[in-house]
Amino acid sequence: MKIILLEKVEKLGSLGDQVEVRNGYARNYLLPTGRALRATDENIKYFEEKASDLKKKNNEDVKEANKFLDKIIGKTFVIIRQAGENGQLFGSVTTRDIANILKNNGIGQINKNQVSLFEPIKALGVIDVKVNLHAEVSTIIKINVARTEEEAELQEKGKSMSLEDEQSDEDALVDVFDEGVEADVSDEIIDTVIIESAEVVVEDNADSSEESNDVEDIETKE
Repeated sequence: MKIILLEKVEKLGSLGDQVEVRNGYARNYLLPTGRALRATDENIKYFEEKASDLKKKNNEDVKEANKFLDKIIGKTFVIIRQAGENGQLFGSVTTRDIANILKNNGIGQINKNQVSLFEPIKALGVIDVKVNLHAEVSTIIKINVARTEEEAELQEKGKSMSLEDEQSDEDALVDVFDEGVEADVSDEIIDTVIIESAEVVVEDNADSSEESNDVEDIETKE
């Protein structure tokens, strides 16, 4: 289906561009959300008549979006959730939750469709999230998911709240310690074996010498 874009759409084009898209994409997303019109003769004529007004309105929307961008760019927002000792949440953090946090921080009327997750948020940690303030204005923010404000501060400094991660660190230290002990013990055992071997050799030589002397005495007597 050929359409006229009424705003910039990623990987498609900008305001006023006429592009071919799949029917399902147009009918299920672009047309019902007001991002495009069918490229009929009537709609092309309509767009040409309204192009100036549409571009002016788009520029105003971009300026407004940039105002909100200044409030969130490079910032981290904390969300408190219950979680197990392994760091797994009892549930998940949704795009709606993030939109609400932004609204509560005075970022304006953000809806869940303007928030994009790179992966489901089901564990404690600091996660990157994309916020689309306008078709031409977006940014990456950080969502700090923690059980308490104190844990959030620690996570902000790079500390993991997962018991498994802490256990892994402890195990690594134990392994290093054990390797050192094993090395010391091995050296002691080797030294002991060498000494004992040397003593056996000395004793064998002494016994051989005594036997030789006994033989000489017998021959002399004969």
